[in-house]
Amino acid sequence: MRITKITGYAVKSDNAYAMSGAVRPGERLPGTDYRRFAPHRQLYSDRSEAALVRVETDEGLVGWGEAQAPIGPEVVLVVVEKVLGPTLLGLDPLATTARAGDMYETLRVRGQVGGFQQDAIAALDTALWDLRGQAAGLSLAELVGGRLRDELPCYVTGLREKTAEGRREEAAEWARRGFGVKPCLGFGARPDGHEVTGLREAMGDEAWLAVDGMWGYTLPEAKALGRVLAEAGVAFLESALAPEDVLGHRELVRSLDIPVAVGEPLRTRHQFVPWLAARAMDVVQPDLMRNGVGETLAIATLASAQHLPVALHTGVVTAVGMAASWQLASALPNFLVQEFQPVMLETFGHLVEEGLTVADGVVQVPRGPGIGVTVDEGRVRAMSGSVVEIGL
Repeated sequence: MRITKITGYAVKSDNAYAMSGAVRPGERLPGTDYRRFAPHRQLYSDRSEAALVRVETDEGLVGWGEAQAPIGPEVVLVVVEKVLGPTLLGLDPLATTARAGDMYETLRVRGQVGGFQQDAIAALDTALWDLRGQAAGLSLAELVGGRLRDELPCYVTGLREKTAEGRREEAAEWARRGFGVKPCLGFGARPDGHEVTGLREAMGDEAWLAVDGMWGYTLPEAKALGRVLAEAGVAFLESALAPEDVLGHRELVRSLDIPVAVGEPLRTRHQFVPWLAARAMDVVQPDLMRNGVGETLAIATLASAQHLPVALHTGVVTAVGMAASWQLASALPNFLVQEFQPVMLETFGHLVEEGLTVADGVVQVPRGPGIGVTVDEGRVRAMSGSVVEIGL
């Protein structure tokens, strides 16, 4: 079997991803759909954006993968078209470890071992695993060692109501439906403490509640907030400090009585190793769409060696990335909980024929071969702002 064609899609929807109803939108950057939402410094899009890839073979099998690309999915497509795709054409797609190595080595010595480069590798690696599963008639979970669970307890990220009272009601409704909740905060220790206290009162003592700090605190702020979060029975504090601050997160881990979660910005096992070696995280959060199947498995294994749980991250994600993430999560011995983006399922769920099932606080792991779902290429193309194709 040989790889004969690779297609990349920059998928976009006007149904924008909103992390919090409490943020203040800034001015759109000239010539783009991107802006900042105060107080956060990172860019967000006025649209929901992702990059998908489709890998075809000379035997008629097709595999799909996704890159986490909420900003600039076209950049991922350029990497696929100009660098990684040509590296794969004509080669055996079933040799997933070899192909991942081929892609990683293309620009490794030039320092391109993260960012858009690794996002593109992640998408293609997932597509190859999807192909491998279809060729064997096995799901991704079965390929990597066996399904350990058919359902994944999950939490929703972000509360979209504009007022504190509205967000408390929103969180309480999710709790009544059996879902955990993780608000996106980062507004400061004092206001965030008040927000969490109000959410806990609205949700009840038994509901699952975590906090995303959006990388917005100083170390003293995070320590002060952590004491409030411990009183509120918060499951973990995610993304508390600047994403480069390994030593600060290590001190935070040592100081708090609640777990500290990190992983969203990290690509590959090599970037996770310093954090794990420093014991700078309690909950490990790799993103499949930023690492790929092989690397996410390696990261989970490293976490297991330190007896740490894994909670796969998802952000702006289509049904392709959801299905692949849920498949892999179902096979991880040290799985903790699954992040779920309901707005993204509403926006991109129709891209797969079978549909994905989420109810009563759990997601149902799809059971088909590969990533478990059949992607409708026509629907993907119809949502794509740009498409690239390369082939033999």
